[in-house]
Amino acid sequence: MERDSIRYVQKCHQCQVHGYFIRVPLNELNVMGSLWPFATWGTDVIGPIEPSVSNGHRFILVAIDYFTKWVEASTYKAVTKKVVVDFVPNNIVYRFGIPESIITDNATDLNNDLMKETCERFKIAHRNSTVYRP
Repeated sequence: MERDSIRYVQKCHQCQVHGYFIRVPLNELNVMGSLWPFATWGTDVIGPIEPSVSNGHRFILVAIDYFTKWVEASTYKAVTKKVVVDFVPNNIVYRFGIPESIITDNATDLNNDLMKETCERFKIAHRNSTVYRP
């Protein structure tokens, strides 16, 4: 009966997709806390929001400080590389100082060459969070 169960699970697509992965390579875990205010920021995009607001904006770019839980947010018609790169200095660096790190998800608008250059210019460590649905 045990062998039959093992064979069944090995052939079941859902079991393979959602099962416990033993053979996944080990990754270094990063502490998601912050030691002092405005040192670590988490950023993400909310949207598209339906219906759009009166000025046509459908997306919200949000940054949250991990220590104080302070929120900085701006609305946009579309979130592009340029929007994100302008958001970091204008809403984080110039208002609260240079953070130690910024944590984003794996979205292309938050992980790009312009964001990498901005983080290098201000000497900010850019980290990615884990994937929500791998």
